[in-house]
Amino acid sequence: MALDGIVLASLLHELRTALVGGRIDKIYQIEKEDLLVAVRNNSSTYKLLLTANSNYPRLHLTELAKNAATEPPMFCMMLRKHIGGGKILAITQPHFERIVELDIEATNEMGDKEVKKLIIEIMGRHSNIILTREEGTIIDSIKHISFDTSSVREVLPGRCYVYPPNQNKLNPLATTKEAFIEALKSKAVPLFKGLYLSYSGLSPAIAHEICLDAGCNEDELGETADAHTLSMLYKSFEQVLVHTQKNQFVPVLYCHEDELPFDFYAFELSLYSAYHQRIFPSMSKLLEHFYFEKSTRFNVSQKTGDIKKLVHTFIDRSVRKKQIQEKALEECKQKELYKIYGELLTAYSHQVPEKVTCFTTINYYQEPYEDITIPLDEKLTAIQNAQRYFKLYSKAKRTQVAASEQLIQIEEDLKYLDSVLLSLDFLETKEDILQLREELFTMGYIKKRKNGGKKMSVKKQLPYLQFTSSTGLPIYVGKNNFQNDQLTMKFAKNNDLWLHIKDGPGSHVIVRLEHLEEIDETSLLEAATLAAYYSSGKLSSHVPIDYTLKKYVKKVPNAKPGMVIYTNFKTLFVTPTEQAVKKLLSH
Repeated sequence: MALDGIVLASLLHELRTALVGGRIDKIYQIEKEDLLVAVRNNSSTYKLLLTANSNYPRLHLTELAKNAATEPPMFCMMLRKHIGGGKILAITQPHFERIVELDIEATNEMGDKEVKKLIIEIMGRHSNIILTREEGTIIDSIKHISFDTSSVREVLPGRCYVYPPNQNKLNPLATTKEAFIEALKSKAVPLFKGLYLSYSGLSPAIAHEICLDAGCNEDELGETADAHTLSMLYKSFEQVLVHTQKNQFVPVLYCHEDELPFDFYAFELSLYSAYHQRIFPSMSKLLEHFYFEKSTRFNVSQKTGDIKKLVHTFIDRSVRKKQIQEKALEECKQKELYKIYGELLTAYSHQVPEKVTCFTTINYYQEPYEDITIPLDEKLTAIQNAQRYFKLYSKAKRTQVAASEQLIQIEEDLKYLDSVLLSLDFLETKEDILQLREELFTMGYIKKRKNGGKKMSVKKQLPYLQFTSSTGLPIYVGKNNFQNDQLTMKFAKNNDLWLHIKDGPGSHVIVRLEHLEEIDETSLLEAATLAAYYSSGKLSSHVPIDYTLKKYVKKVPNAKPGMVIYTNFKTLFVTPTEQAVKKLLSH
């Protein structure tokens, strides 16, 4: 993902047009390291997303991010105090680094106007959001960095802000041909690597592109390159800078054949000519498209790590219980032999000698008759040994019944836990996570959090996932087991179509047929694709999907959420793809 200095320059060109001169209306902290800043300018309101998330650090205008309704953290309140209502004077990119500075004029506690800087450092795990005074004193940052954490620099309130070390890289916008040649000749590394090691703001992708455009061998060492090669490289390098300085940007997304995003840049790259490309109207829209789903999944994964660990623990526990019960059932297979021992000892008790360890007689319970040797406790009489075997038979019979019942319960538990594990992949919002926690609490798997927090009744269902088939039929998909129950047993009508993966965990899917007598083939295949995608068969091909009318789906009394039985069904096979699902979502 090439969010380098050039992409950032493209983005800042857009942000200056939209935000400079505007006033900060609201500030929200939507995640631990994510801010949403609402700016009013030119009779419009823009939402600026800033994130110091170590996996997907970035900033861009957004339409998808939602305001947080929870109590704002201290950093958010500090920003509201210092720059709330402030005017954005300038947006700059110092030294062409992956650093953005917003100069904001706001009124201080004394009623005087004061300029402060909101600095966003986009540097992987070292990313940060920092507020400083005009002279550079740090007011606060979203991540506090002390010398205990980093020996390079401190980022703490009251300290003087210094830029991150740039490893002696040069500013590409302030270089000359002579400096360019000298920089590459001084490094005993391949040319493409020498480019991004010598100049700030250059990514490996654009370095490869410059070498490709120059027609040189990118793996040739810089110190051995001839004058012609270095001259051609500088020409290509200069052309990239001309595009940047003149704001000649074309935000382009590169995709695999299945339309899944691969990479992006601020203009077209010959390097990626083999990929499908999609042009976006702005870099903000491109970045939002590229990162939103990735960052959402990452945030959900972070917040549900404890749930996943807990579910795996219960699954492991259930598997061990299953093994114990299966072993008990295996041992119970001896129970009929115990009964035969008891019957034979009772019938031939007068023939059994005293104080012997075994007794051999004819087994007339099995044809053809054969001799059978019965182990005995020499301390007991024949009748007492017979009674012992009858007791063992009764105990084994009771164990068999109990173990069989336990196995049924364990199998149900495992199916339910597998479905919970699957539903973790479909969570999108804080409300989705909260509802799943409520479900697990209701089912007795987790305890209520002691620190309280927002509560949600399981009866207050969140909206189902909603899609529309190519022929206009509404399709609904449950996101968790409580939703599956509600969707099938409460929401769906008898003549609606119900779909589910065959013999596996997955979401319930309902196609609202209204007054249609049957579903068209296209809509059926699309609904089946959704049932396969939101199931354990998501990554498989030829996934079997059962479908029937809702009236043939029944809830088993006392069964766990989402567990039903159904009849009069048919089965079809589909191969789910993310592209097909997104197409249905966009209808």
